[in-house]
Amino acid sequence: MRTLLATALALVFYSATLLAGDLSITMSGTGKGHEGEQTQYWSSKFMRTNHGASQIDSMVDFEKGVSYTINHKKKLIQQISWDDLEASLEAMADKMKDLPLFAQKMMGGGDNTVTAEPQGTETILGRTCKKWKITMGKMVLETSNDPSLKPPTPQGSYKRFLRLQNALGQMGPGASSALKVGEELAKVQGLALRTHTVLPIVGDFTTVATAIKEGPIPASTFDLPADYKVEDTGKKMRESMAKGR
Repeated sequence: MRTLLATALALVFYSATLLAGDLSITMSGTGKGHEGEQTQYWSSKFMRTNHGASQIDSMVDFEKGVSYTINHKKKLIQQISWDDLEASLEAMADKMKDLPLFAQKMMGGGDNTVTAEPQGTETILGRTCKKWKITMGKMVLETSNDPSLKPPTPQGSYKRFLRLQNALGQMGPGASSALKVGEELAKVQGLALRTHTVLPIVGDFTTVATAIKEGPIPASTFDLPADYKVEDTGKKMRESMAKGR
């Protein structure tokens, strides 16, 4: 009986260790700003993407709820807390709702319907991925996710990040509409091994996984450069909205 109990406990511990394991995914990108190789580093607290070609990295702190953009050319770190982003989006939505519908659409807001459609499956690196197509107006996001490849981060924080990530780079009214896309992404299981995004005016870009590695990642991988200037973009945005700008 003791042997069976010990074995069961060992299996539980082993499974928990697998779920919490670090993960590195190398991606190949095409499209303006996404060219070349980039590597995602996943741990239980962080996700960092290093992009050598652009010299602009990004990092997410799932524990604190903060996203960072690290510009090595400018030696600048721009940070935005998810609380600040959500508060700004709520303030933006309140202002937008009092405008005529045509004015909302001209400013990039309005009631943009989001659709999510399954597109079958495809195999990437020997893994069976489920394909999804998410559209909002002229914006199209195609994503192929491996349901068996789970992020080692807490699910609640991860889903919150997915909901907000498309609004992170936007300061205008369209950011609130981007939340709808994030809400659909949060329903898709597993990590994306291929993405194809089409954005009006901006263009389109693609990323596809070329290697996956499971194993410990040095803690220093997630260190922010100590000598870079830090700009609190989220705080500025929230203060600007409070002043009615």
